[in-house]
Amino acid sequence: MSDARVDTTDERMREQLRGLAVVLGAVLVYCALHVGARLLASPVLGEDDVVEAVFAQDLQVAYDFFPRQPPLYNWVLYGVQQVIGVGVESFLLIKYAALTLTAVLLYLAAFRAFNDRLFAVLSVESLALIYQIAWRYHEGFTHEVLAMVLVMASVVVVFGIVTRLRVSGFVLLGVCAGLGFLTEPTYYVFIVSLFLAVVMQPAARRALFKPMLVVSCVIAAAIASPYWMWVLDDPDRIAAWGRLIDFGSAGSVKNLWAAIRGPFAYLSPLIVLLPIVFPGFLKTARADLRQSANTSDVTNLEQLSLHMALAAFLMSVAGALLLGVQGPAIHVLMPLYLPMVIWLFGVARRSGDTDVPVSRFAKVAIAIACVAFIARLANMFVLDPVCKTCRWGIPYGALAAEMRAQGVRGDGTIVTVDKELAGNLRRYFPNAAIVMRLYPSFTPQDADLKGGQATYVWPKGHRKLPASSIEMFIAPMLPEGVAMSDAVRLTIPWDHLWRESGYRTSTWEMIGVGQDQPPGTAALLRDVGTSQ
Repeated sequence: MSDARVDTTDERMREQLRGLAVVLGAVLVYCALHVGARLLASPVLGEDDVVEAVFAQDLQVAYDFFPRQPPLYNWVLYGVQQVIGVGVESFLLIKYAALTLTAVLLYLAAFRAFNDRLFAVLSVESLALIYQIAWRYHEGFTHEVLAMVLVMASVVVVFGIVTRLRVSGFVLLGVCAGLGFLTEPTYYVFIVSLFLAVVMQPAARRALFKPMLVVSCVIAAAIASPYWMWVLDDPDRIAAWGRLIDFGSAGSVKNLWAAIRGPFAYLSPLIVLLPIVFPGFLKTARADLRQSANTSDVTNLEQLSLHMALAAFLMSVAGALLLGVQGPAIHVLMPLYLPMVIWLFGVARRSGDTDVPVSRFAKVAIAIACVAFIARLANMFVLDPVCKTCRWGIPYGALAAEMRAQGVRGDGTIVTVDKELAGNLRRYFPNAAIVMRLYPSFTPQDADLKGGQATYVWPKGHRKLPASSIEMFIAPMLPEGVAMSDAVRLTIPWDHLWRESGYRTSTWEMIGVGQDQPPGTAALLRDVGTSQ
């Protein structure tokens, strides 16, 4: 190797590392701000976290609640909670570690595609302009966060295979694919779209479709096989996957519209802002879209990213038209269209004079990130009227304290029908077995429902849980001689930064208070708190 080539390679590596340092520094500051604000605001879990908190009591091959939801996130959460505990901290660690890894992998993939540190950094900064990441990511997602990591890891590995032709890449591809299969069903669509995109370029096709690809497949199958065998072992689990398909609604306007709007809805408002900030963007993008394939001996990584997104889009449309596949929630598409960011910034980079647009874009992204952060602070600290549900203020800690005062044992069994209550009580009763009924239905291995030794607790006046549904699930589980009417009512006041305590209250009902009291005595307990 000549000295000139060594110098070029070394300089490229230094450029890459300088950009990586910028990305890591910015992302870590971003994560620290959001994590710190979240921990100061409230320990309450919300949305998907509460379900995963219930599942994380046991380590299982998979979980009956949703067979189409593979178990990798549950396994990671279980492991993290064995080390740092079962509170919100475990969820934040996984979420923001995943965001950091995704940002690093996106940067590495973009740098390899552009060989341009500035636009690779901008690709990562653009995540602040995708609503599902800049806002919804912070509270709403679980399995999707690992799918994002594995999608971008797979992209980086394949980029390496088709440009460097290293055999070790096939081993890494097998590992990434096997783990990806255990994250989200969306990953299956992604891996097919990735291979279809590679087929479009002869150079990439020759590099990837080699005998070593069989090794990748074997490794991936070995990693994912326990879950696959679990699904195949029960017809009901297979049917749960099959319910994604509804031939009766094939060609429906609703499903078709959901498939068409998917990538645009996920990439908004980024996909709208780029043509505004970079004047030549639309002309360059149109030229790329008209170029159907790359027949040169060099793989075009930007085009590969575009073709991945187009293949995923066409598969979504075909699924809606031919199979009646119902349109997924927008956040489910996060892993699928994330690689398209590489093409979008490749287009921006090639769209003419970029000095002023780059500066403008960076300022817009930073400004929107700051506004989103301030809005999130208001949502968490001000509560109503800024928020609607205001789950951050629900006094689960005070409820748990009152339950203990009423005799509930920390190592007993607690049964409920409200997933948010179940998930949040785990923090305060980490050694108890939390049994969940209604949605999802889950009984941990250590649960003891015999002889009235369990505590039954449920929300009073829950808008989504009518009394009839609660009774349908709780009443059959009660010991002999205990009735729903024996419940004690616990009315707990909310606290606030500046409002008077009790400006709002939450009410629960509880029965069978601990092992130290005989069944049927709950009716003798007092009505705790102030009536709403």
